[in-house]
Amino acid sequence: MAFSPLYRQPSPYYSPYPAQSTFLPPHVYLPQPPINATTYNFAQAPAAPAPPPHVNVPQPAMHAAAAPAPPLWLRTMTAANLDSEMGLIGKMMVQYPYVTIDVEFAGVVHHPPYTGSRPTPDEIYAAVKSNVDEVPAVQIGITLSDAEGNLPTRSSSSPEQEIAWEVVFSDFDAGRDPHVVDSVEFLKNQGIDFDLARRIGVTSTAFGEKLLAILPPPSRRGELTWSAFGGAYDMGYLVKMLTGGQPLPETRQQLMQLVKSRLGGGRIFDSKYLVEHDRQDLRNAGLRHTADVLGVRQQEGVKMLAGHKSVVAAAIFATIRSQGVHLLHEGVIDGIL
Repeated sequence: MAFSPLYRQPSPYYSPYPAQSTFLPPHVYLPQPPINATTYNFAQAPAAPAPPPHVNVPQPAMHAAAAPAPPLWLRTMTAANLDSEMGLIGKMMVQYPYVTIDVEFAGVVHHPPYTGSRPTPDEIYAAVKSNVDEVPAVQIGITLSDAEGNLPTRSSSSPEQEIAWEVVFSDFDAGRDPHVVDSVEFLKNQGIDFDLARRIGVTSTAFGEKLLAILPPPSRRGELTWSAFGGAYDMGYLVKMLTGGQPLPETRQQLMQLVKSRLGGGRIFDSKYLVEHDRQDLRNAGLRHTADVLGVRQQEGVKMLAGHKSVVAAAIFATIRSQGVHLLHEGVIDGIL
């Protein structure tokens, strides 16, 4: 997930901390009724002797090599096919119990207070809550995978295609809702048609109701594992959807309790937090740079919106799981817990 000092948008770098005061920049749009105004060295060990000329000593590459990503069938979910697509996801969760999400929204309007020092987790969460409460979600990407990181496939196609989902929400209206103008323009340039989304999209509350309905029985929900990359906003929006659009709870601890209770158990991980605590070279790295360094397969020439980003985030999490690092940090969300 990516931030800039002024707004959050899909980009390679993420920092949850503002580089300026908390006064809103001119290009943040906040509705002002009744006027419709557009505003806005360390010691080294002795070197080993050089090997004889006939000995080949392989050297590790700077970046892991990634095989080409297989074809991806990104299934778009709207109001028209909500029931059928969510039913398919519910059936596939049994075989693919790792659920990775990514949420797109129209920019960070509220920031933690700027005091010259690093904001506290409580201050960061307060900003997350304000944004999630006021700025509607635009999309959510959903990727299912198994313990080895394999995605569901469409075997009837040739070549075989992997499957993931991108849900289009109808909630956001730039003429009504707070947003960052530059962020909306960025999303438009990535291919989002906001007018079309309002006509054919699904409401986030209807999606949340359907998600709760397709989850496995309570006795088996603990078998699911949920993840995101830089997941404070992803989990915040997920809770909002699962509670019928209600404001987020007042504290970050209550947020995680609510996530777990609504999901009926299951483990929750933030792959950005896991990577940063295992690889010093990936501190503050964004989604795509992290994927490049870890050798994660990525689709070429695609618009990086919620669906494709959830696929990349799922592959990063699978890479981390293969190293066993994640077991130490269940329930920890980057920045707030």
